Amino acid sequence: MTRNIIILIIFLGFISCNSKNTIDNPPVAKINDSYLYLNQIRKIVPNNSSKEDSIRITQNYIHQWISKQLLVSRAELNLTEEDQDVEEMVEDYRSSLIIHKYQQHLIEQKLDTIVSRTEIDKYYRDYPGNFLLNRNIVKAVYIKIHKPLPQAKKIRQIYKLKKDSDWDKLEDYCFQNATKFDNFSDQWIYSQNLLNQTPIKISNEEKFLQRNKYFETEDSTFHYLINIQDYKLKKELAPLSFVSADIRKIIINKRKIQFIKSMEESIFKDAESKNKFKIY
Repeated sequence: MTRNIIILIIFLGFISCNSKNTIDNPPVAKINDSYLYLNQIRKIVPNNSSKEDSIRITQNYIHQWISKQLLVSRAELNLTEEDQDVEEMVEDYRSSLIIHKYQQHLIEQKLDTIVSRTEIDKYYRDYPGNFLLNRNIVKAVYIKIHKPLPQAKKIRQIYKLKKDSDWDKLEDYCFQNATKFDNFSDQWIYSQNLLNQTPIKISNEEKFLQRNKYFETEDSTFHYLINIQDYKLKKELAPLSFVSADIRKIIINKRKIQFIKSMEESIFKDAESKNKFKIY
């Protein structure tokens, strides 16, 4: 059967499928003794697909199906009978997949995912060694402005934020003049992510952070002003605010492990009490 005929049959099949007519289920491809049938194709094409999309999806699926069958045939020719005996592996995989789906179903229904601030604080205090920084982090204000620098004296003064009123002045200035204005004063970010947004080249990031609270740099087009409001160096204890989301995930994951263990023990004890199994 040629590709054009296959496409025609498939397309007509889709039309029939969308109606209430009863149709046959002809094969659309064959390799050795294996057949690919029209009903198998229908399952992978969305109902609202256009004719062009249906044909494209169908062609790709048929190509993949044929390639898979050819690979299986080649493998069967070149592997020993022992190597081809995969029934036990298939059954193990099936069992693992079913168990996993059942566990996930129970977890979604019954696992408590609310983690209190007290729990997060306690975990942070109990395991400080787990939260040492592997990279430098900063709280900072980043400003990028087209050259020449408008009102240079003013911006050089207010971006240092010496007074509370400087915040409003800085926001007004950046709204009118800045290409980019990022305020990371209330959150920690990796310092390298910040420095990568400037043309400056730094050989020792730790010393740079220790010696530069404010710095300016420029390239041929832009002027950059950075205010490092706080920093923590690699190997220091990470601030709680920086790792609290990770701690929450850790606590929930521990709950999942304990939930699954308790569920397995409960099923085992229930079956044991009802004599559902024997150990010889």
